[in-house]
Amino acid sequence: MNTENEVLKWYQDKWNKPTLPFFRKPLLSPETSLSTGKNPWSADDAIVIVQDYFASFNVDEKGFDFRKYWPNEEVFLPLNALRTKEEKWKWIEPKPLTIKMLIESAIAGYWLYD
Repeated sequence: MNTENEVLKWYQDKWNKPTLPFFRKPLLSPETSLSTGKNPWSADDAIVIVQDYFASFNVDEKGFDFRKYWPNEEVFLPLNALRTKEEKWKWIEPKPLTIKMLIESAIAGYWLYD
């Protein structure tokens, strides 16, 4: 089996779950984004899944910047009302983390994108 198929199968079998029990699994392609789009991971899930990916495919995670793909996850918004206008938290658009990026990094053996 080639690396592309291995990564797709790993994700499909282990992590591609329906949002609710009676929903269908999301359709996957190499362009599917896991941090943006219709079915993004939560940061808590993403930490576990990304660690499993690096271990399963023996990919060196040096240079992987989690906050690039989940930049807004640790914000407690009620405190934002107490901040001055200059200090208020602003939404940061997450970068897409695609299955294609996982595939290409698995082939290379190290994270290619940060």
